[in-house]
Amino acid sequence: MIAGWLVKVLVGIALAGFLIIELGSPLVARAQADDAAHEVANEAAFRLRDTDTQQTLDDACAAEASDQNVAVVKCGINEKNEIEVTVTKQARSFLLDKFEQTKKWYVAEATATATRK
Repeated sequence: MIAGWLVKVLVGIALAGFLIIELGSPLVARAQADDAAHEVANEAAFRLRDTDTQQTLDDACAAEASDQNVAVVKCGINEKNEIEVTVTKQARSFLLDKFEQTKKWYVAEATATATRK
């Protein structure tokens, strides 16, 4: 009797943990991507201070994105003469990223701008 109850509790805890990770991971990844986008944009704006070339911008974005564990989708200068960066980050998933209907939930994308220094 106690063993059956204990098994139910353990299965319930495991299921709750699975759901928390599976459904919470995209939210965490989105916050991390947003933070990383701001870091990449700020670093790129800082590096353009000395050498104002597209190669410097690309290198700065790539280096900082690598440090932040994100992928750069776009790194350029917008019409307001600001550095604009868009990055993506893959969220962790055990199951739901395997299905076409929910796969997009697990790719967090964020855009940030930084004023050139």
